[in-house]
Amino acid sequence: MALTIVINDQFFNISTGRNLAYLTTSTTGVYKFRYLMELTYTIEGLLTPVTKTISFTQQQNQDGQAVFNLSEIYKSIVTPQISPSLDGNAPLSTTPSYKTNIHTLPYRNDVDQKMYSVGILETSGGFESFRGVANVMNLKFFEMYATTPDGIPVKKTDGTGLDSKTIFMFWGRGQEDEGAKIDFSDYKLLNDTAKLLSSNYEYRTDGLKGSRYTTRLGVDEYHTIAFLNRNAINTSAEPYRIRAFFYDSSGSEIGDLKMNNTTESGGQYNATASENTNESFYLYAGIGLPNMSVIDTSEASYDGDVPLNGFIGTDKIAYYAVYIEASNGVKKSARYDFEIIEYCSRYEQNRLSYMNRFGAWEYITLNKEKTEELQVKREYITKPVYNQSTGLSTFSNTLIDSAYPLDVAKQGMMTTSVNPTESFTLFTDNLKDYQIEQIKDMMMSPQIHLLDGDNAKALILEKTTMKLKGEKNTGLYEYELKFKYANPKYSTT
Repeated sequence: MALTIVINDQFFNISTGRNLAYLTTSTTGVYKFRYLMELTYTIEGLLTPVTKTISFTQQQNQDGQAVFNLSEIYKSIVTPQISPSLDGNAPLSTTPSYKTNIHTLPYRNDVDQKMYSVGILETSGGFESFRGVANVMNLKFFEMYATTPDGIPVKKTDGTGLDSKTIFMFWGRGQEDEGAKIDFSDYKLLNDTAKLLSSNYEYRTDGLKGSRYTTRLGVDEYHTIAFLNRNAINTSAEPYRIRAFFYDSSGSEIGDLKMNNTTESGGQYNATASENTNESFYLYAGIGLPNMSVIDTSEASYDGDVPLNGFIGTDKIAYYAVYIEASNGVKKSARYDFEIIEYCSRYEQNRLSYMNRFGAWEYITLNKEKTEELQVKREYITKPVYNQSTGLSTFSNTLIDSAYPLDVAKQGMMTTSVNPTESFTLFTDNLKDYQIEQIKDMMMSPQIHLLDGDNAKALILEKTTMKLKGEKNTGLYEYELKFKYANPKYSTT
């Protein structure tokens, strides 16, 4: 007698995909049969990790089978919320060096400078605790039945009615054209065509630079990338480090920087095929010029040239190339170019970040017209304008000035609360096809941030529709996006 389980434990799972488990059994001749699933996962805490287990039972259908729909369960475990990070290694009573958010990686604790995101995933705490965009879960399946008609069903743990599966799952958005098993072979960092989980909107093959993904950003703009790290179902991947090469306007190399994927740098890469069994199988890293400008090359995880204010020494950076490489220097990802541009000074820069379908942060800067709107809602109570304390019997011409002084403001309606709401509207330039895809992803993102210097302000996109022309008459030339602040700028409570 044994359980048979069909579940996607050989590929990565995304939380809103088709996450199904099919169960059958060879057990017969028992009563009140149930399938029992116990799902165990860990939330990394400030002091010690917290392990949680949730249980579900399912009856057999007419064919003796059961189906567990796991998407609703997964969505309660992973979340796209990114809260500020505290010190990853210090005790709770120790003051951290500083707080940071996911966009401004690296952050430093008392020991190391962490360019990769495991530190943030492990140390977020407090009321807005970030459970992690990824998690490794253990699913145990049991048979549960009674041996007599009037007996109570009992969980069987003797091995014959027990099976266990390990699931690597991250927050994401499922699509209609995908089945229960999504093919992530393009993202496994096995060769020089492998893709990151972000910054894939524009692919170019022109010029002497060869094929590469291209992103444009300002010299002062933060940017992160996300990628799949080595783990038990990705044992051949070799994301040993991120390599950045800097070039001037003539295409000459003026410097390079190595950022090793180590525990000390906030990541975790195992030289052997041993398993990463926590959130480190999914990593963010900061690769904007402001992110890399604070790198401390005296630490063992970093080596090379550090950009400062858009320069390597006295040479101005025109663009830089980023890719993942193995310990022997062999490329393990496609090339990603980041072109430094100067924005139109007539309009302000509005740097927005949002999550793509893999839960990775993407970025877009809108450098066109911006309008702001302040709406104020007041609530009132009505009260008499006359002073009635004098009484009618003494309300005479000699006392009228005290009862109804003409030089004092009369308030027949008194404001009891004032609720201001500030919103703003951003207008795009003429959009290209890949920028249309960015706007579409932004509209479906559960989180949108406005990057204001080192701060990330959460936004709510109020625009809910997007009209596009057909494939043979393409073009969304201009678009307006109206936002309000998720945390109101002006608090009245």
